[in-house]
Amino acid sequence: MLFLAVFCGFLAENFREHQVEHKRTVRYAMQFINEIELDTAQFQDGVQFTNRKLYDTDSLLGALDRKDLKEIYYQALKADDYYIAKFHSATFEQIKNSGYLRNFRSDSLITAIQDYINLRENVEIVQNALSIFYNQQLTPFLNKNVDRQYQLKGNYRRRIVFDSIWMRSGKEHDKLIDQPEVITEFRNLIIGLRTSYYLGGLYKLLTAKSVILITLLKKEFHIK
Repeated sequence: MLFLAVFCGFLAENFREHQVEHKRTVRYAMQFINEIELDTAQFQDGVQFTNRKLYDTDSLLGALDRKDLKEIYYQALKADDYYIAKFHSATFEQIKNSGYLRNFRSDSLITAIQDYINLRENVEIVQNALSIFYNQQLTPFLNKNVDRQYQLKGNYRRRIVFDSIWMRSGKEHDKLIDQPEVITEFRNLIIGLRTSYYLGGLYKLLTAKSVILITLLKKEFHIK
């Protein structure tokens, strides 16, 4: 009888611990979903930003080919802003470091997590390289060759405002570039920038993978 009582007590304690661990795993899954949803909103912003940058870089390359000083100035003044998605990784790190990842048993779910995390890490690498490109190459070039006074006068990004500022400047506009080698350097920088904006495609792919991952997490842990 004593053995049976001890054994039953052991089973009850084991069941209680299992229930506590399951509830904690579900809570982790819900937090993970929330963080993925926050990231997804950033991916959508990133897609919009990269689409605009592709349009702007094409306009700038065209202006450089035409040697249209006004258009070069307008596009150059907008050229050195960039977008970095700040990922939320705290919950996944908790899941991984605490050993709770073992409770994510579905093979398809584990694969979806791996795909999502790996792609997210690749995006972080590309974003970091893009930040270095701006800070070490493009922005220093613009600081050297562009008169940024126009950035002090109203909402210069709006075309109608910029055109008005340009017309009222009351002086001969400084030439942004007057040497062929400088034109070539600027064009090469912008071409390099444009090729880096395949990042928009990665944001789209991350969005698709996040939808799959959220669906599997909800299914695995019966989350509505």
